[in-house]
Parts: sequence; structure tokens; C-alpha cells
Amino acid sequence: MRAFSFFAAFVFAFTALANPPLVIDYTSRVHLGYHAKPSRNVDIIVIHSTRCLDGDPYDVKCAIDVFQHYKVASHYMIDRQGNIYRLVAEKDIAYQAGRSVLPQNGRKMLNGSSIGIELLNSPTDPPTDLQYKALAELVKDIKTRYPIKYIVGHSDIAPKRKTDPWLFDWQKFNSLIK
Repeated sequence: MRAFSFFAAFVFAFTALANPPLVIDYTSRVHLGYHAKPSRNVDIIVIHSTRCLDGDPYDVKCAIDVFQHYKVASHYMIDRQGNIYRLVAEKDIAYQAGRSVLPQNGRKMLNGSSIGIELLNSPTDPPTDLQYKALAELVKDIKTRYPIKYIVGHSDIAPKRKTDPWLFDWQKFNSLIK
């Protein structure tokens, strides 16, 4: 029985690595809000919420335009249907955490050691099931490349400035990434 459990775990791990989530590359559309870095040490994932303020709140292009206006960006954005968009290469530093402190150890200014993931939702519309599923797949995939120690919300690292991720169900998310 123990051999079967090991084999099943191996097959599951191999399948997860062999089938990374489909990511739509939008890096050519993002010109501000990050800087290139040949390599960096990443151990944090920061989960955010965003929306477009004019028109359709869940329009990806509009949300990117808002980021560009404020000269910020995240590495990824997940739309309401669970589509994952890469906005900034993981090796590069995205300006997504801002003035931030990791509560677990007091480390500050976390852009350089984190990957930011935006969920298109609002303070009145929680993330969709498709977004949770895509987020979990993406986080598992990122963990194959980096020794992630912390997965935090933007409000966890900047509580006086930020309230996102909005209406995020941490229990649901944590059960999906196990």
C-alpha cells in the first residue's frame, strides 16, 4: 500500500509539472511598472484584487491601462473566466507590493522578493470559482520554480494602505493548493 501511495503521489506531481496552466503572454503590452532583473530570490506570492474604474470593471485591457497610468504592474492577472495573463516576466521586479512589510519577519519593501497575482474582482463581487481554480494552478506552478515560504494578501503586507484581495476566501484557496 505504501508503494502505491508513493507511486500515486509521484504521478500526481509529474502530471502537475507536465501540465502547467495555460498563460496568455501580455508582457508586450506592459511598458511601465517594473524593471528588468537578470535573476532574483523569490519566496513570497502576493495576491491582489483589481478592477477597471471606467466602463466594464472586469476588462483586462482597461485594468492594464490603469496600472500603466500609475506606473505599477503585477506579474499575473486572472480574469473572471479564469484566464491567466502574464504581464511581467517572473525574473523581473514588478511594482506591485509598494511600501510593504512581511508580518512574519518584518522584512520590508517586498517587490524584489515577491510575485504579484491580480484577481479581477471588486469589493462587492468575490472571485469566481474559475479564478480560484486558476490561482491555485498558477501558485502550484510557481512553487515548482521558487521556494515559496509565504502566500499573503496585499492587505497583509500593507494593512494601512490596502484592503485587497477583496472578499477572498482563504480557506477555499488553501484547500485548493494542498
